Amino acid sequence: MSGESGEVAGQRAPDVAPGATAAEGPDTAALPTDASLRTDAAAGAGREAVAAARDGLAAADLLALLTGVFPPGARAAHWGACLDTIGPLAAGIPADLTGWTEGRAWSARAELRWQQASDGTYRALYLGEAGAAPAGFTLLAADLRAVVAADAPGLLLWGARGSDGQYHAARLPRPLDYPAVASLGLASADSGAPSVSCELLLGHDGAVRWVRLALSEEA
Repeated sequence: MSGESGEVAGQRAPDVAPGATAAEGPDTAALPTDASLRTDAAAGAGREAVAAARDGLAAADLLALLTGVFPPGARAAHWGACLDTIGPLAAGIPADLTGWTEGRAWSARAELRWQQASDGTYRALYLGEAGAAPAGFTLLAADLRAVVAADAPGLLLWGARGSDGQYHAARLPRPLDYPAVASLGLASADSGAPSVSCELLLGHDGAVRWVRLALSEEA
């Protein structure tokens, strides 16, 4: 799963799979190809936001960072991936990074993405509301604003729910698992694809720089 191509071992990953986990450039790989992400780029629209990155994190450091950004009991979801497998979209944060080379976790207020480097350490990207980024992170852009996309309640996940409880799509070689759809109340039609809410992080020129996944704050 790559942030540049959105591909997983020759197949296209779900629209909000963990691609581009630590990319420092525009998050265009996460954008749908239709016009559903139109937004009013008026000056001052939305809320202040921050994007920051950090390299060289050990697995233990990354797990500690996840706990700091998403404290126990907070509503959060996560998704992991490696070269040929997409993990389940699950509630909470991962307890172990073994087997996954990239991933993302998110809540109502922040998203953290990570990707394993060739030396075994991790690069991380933090997208959140205005305020101090986690310790050791370097800011990537100034004057970011977070807005909700017009006419787009969220990004659709691939597949329709089958009798086995997993989600199937004809173009994918294996079903996908979204347990957080039920446990976190993510939008889903009984016979259709679920979706995950998102916000657009705009630069000072109104251009979309990143797409941040976001949960509602409802219990």
